[in-house]
Amino acid sequence: MKNMSYLCEVSDEDCRDQLRMDRAAFHKLCFILQSVCGLKCSRRVSVSEKVAIFLYILAHHTKNRCVKFAFKWSGQTVSKHFHVVLNSVLRLYAMFLVKPKPIIDSESDPRWQKFQGCLGALDGTYIDVHVPISEKVRYRNRKGQISVNVLGSAADSRVLRNAINMENGLKIPRARNVIERTFGLLKMRWGILRSPSWYPITTANKIIMECCLVHNYIRNEMLFDPLEGGLDEYMSNQSAADSNDYTDVVDSLDTTIEWTTKRDEMALNMFIEWSHAAPV
Repeated sequence: MKNMSYLCEVSDEDCRDQLRMDRAAFHKLCFILQSVCGLKCSRRVSVSEKVAIFLYILAHHTKNRCVKFAFKWSGQTVSKHFHVVLNSVLRLYAMFLVKPKPIIDSESDPRWQKFQGCLGALDGTYIDVHVPISEKVRYRNRKGQISVNVLGSAADSRVLRNAINMENGLKIPRARNVIERTFGLLKMRWGILRSPSWYPITTANKIIMECCLVHNYIRNEMLFDPLEGGLDEYMSNQSAADSNDYTDVVDSLDTTIEWTTKRDEMALNMFIEWSHAAPV
């Protein structure tokens, strides 16, 4: 428990550095896992220590032999409690998942009326994984890496409204950029997402989901997120790395007649309404 005091009781700064959240958010998460998910203390390991082990592994992508040294438990104990908390956090899906709300059909704002049912801008990021040789074809991306494609949507209330209210109107690349920055912040927070883990793919998928869930929890609980201060530098480094990767090029983009027609009709109707409303 001495190590737990160092991680969670000394200062918010130490807690954020090691577990990616301040002390208040950490203890509240432990309480939620106890009261909602039924996570319990074992004979020798407290709930807070179980949760700390879990967060420490996600934050730093630390190997089992390093974690067992840091927490003074056997590798078997570390692995056991990591998976116990992993399954517990997954039960908080409904509580922590942010569900974007579509624009309703009765929307009165003319700037939104053409976007009925729209959830927001969509983008994705690759998370590298390890899979059996027989499964590699399924997980090989256009860059030749073995990964899963994680899709994310920036809710319309945060991105589309912000973009529409800009001086020059709606700029879709700006909305996409918000999602890219969100993925960047997610990977900055959780080291386990920045390099492939050796967990089985079913466990790796759970880890990716739970990194997103706990990320949402942190964003809701912490008014100040110090990681944001380094986000621009991180995104700049990522852009430089991508520009040096000649395989990261989309040579063609297939479209469908249905969606092309729908897009053109939407654009035409918006232009007609705008031209009729414009002052002479």
